[in-house]
Amino acid sequence: MISEIISEKYDSMSKTHRVIANFVLKNLTDTSYMSIKELSERTGAGEATIIRFCTKLGYEGYPEFKSALRYELSTKDSITNRLRESYKAYEGRGAGIAQMLQDEMRRIEKTLADLDMSAFFDICNRLTKASKIYIIASRSTASLGSFFQYYLNMALGNVELISDMGCKSDLLCSATKDDVVIGITFYRYTKGTVELFQYAKEKGANTIAITDSQVSPLIQFSDVYLLADTSMPSYLDSFVAPLSIINAILAEIGRKGNIHLEKRIEELDGFYKKYDIF
Repeated sequence: MISEIISEKYDSMSKTHRVIANFVLKNLTDTSYMSIKELSERTGAGEATIIRFCTKLGYEGYPEFKSALRYELSTKDSITNRLRESYKAYEGRGAGIAQMLQDEMRRIEKTLADLDMSAFFDICNRLTKASKIYIIASRSTASLGSFFQYYLNMALGNVELISDMGCKSDLLCSATKDDVVIGITFYRYTKGTVELFQYAKEKGANTIAITDSQVSPLIQFSDVYLLADTSMPSYLDSFVAPLSIINAILAEIGRKGNIHLEKRIEELDGFYKKYDIF
């Protein structure tokens, strides 16, 4: 427990470190959503001092400290508590909405700053070469999975969405080393998604994770992964950043000028016109 580690080391801390410690102990949930810049502004401590504070606690830096804190809270954090936190997070009508949208932009900026470009292009390459693609996304992330499956299938024609542990999960029984399995889950991490993703790894399929933290249970079963910031002081998660990553993957696959994709789009256009879809 982070609070216990802080208590054990508190007496040996400097005055500034104690200020940070006191703030963290009183605002565990808030701290788990803050960037190092925001924590610096709230405590009056410099960013370098915060990094040294994290090191003193046994972490390599602020990102690892924050990830550990979020993981710890995930075991006891409830939707009810998150809803109560949202009452004070975005106060005021117009000002609250403006702050919310500004926070969404910061999440995209953070996700871009942390984006592993080599992993990104590796993922695009794996997808275009896959024999079959399975997307595992359940509960709230099923919306992301559905969007991803629709456009990826339009481009490649070999994509299945598994959004629960029901009948469609049986599809993974035939997964091979030539297939790609994408797992999407975020903070609190749906157990069914993790279990199916682990099964796909054991089957020898290529595994790609889209998640939010190095401590996500998907990471240990992934061949390659991308992280997106979904943290939001509310009862819901923000999917703006992960959707942006999905959009970027789809755009990159389309950008390659794939002849197969052009043919599929032409066929779809003909189908839409014939049956007056739009």
